[in-house]
Amino acid sequence: MTITKIKDMLETLLYYDNSEIIHKIHSENHTFSLSYSKERQAFQLKNNETGNIGNYTDLEDISLTLYNIINANKKEVAEL
Repeated sequence: MTITKIKDMLETLLYYDNSEIIHKIHSENHTFSLSYSKERQAFQLKNNETGNIGNYTDLEDISLTLYNIINANKKEVAEL
């Protein structure tokens, strides 16, 4: 998946901010859930195995993080 497609997906989450939309992303040994919190005005990325949640207010930051997870380029994302 390209960065452009990831950003488009994230912008869709912003557009439907009154809904709960969760994307599940599988990477090597981890599964992540992505949602948007209108209350926090942030994307939330949860590592389903560890329960850790990262909050991202910047579209570029979350796009790059997702790109790295999807393409398994960064092993440290599993520590999220």
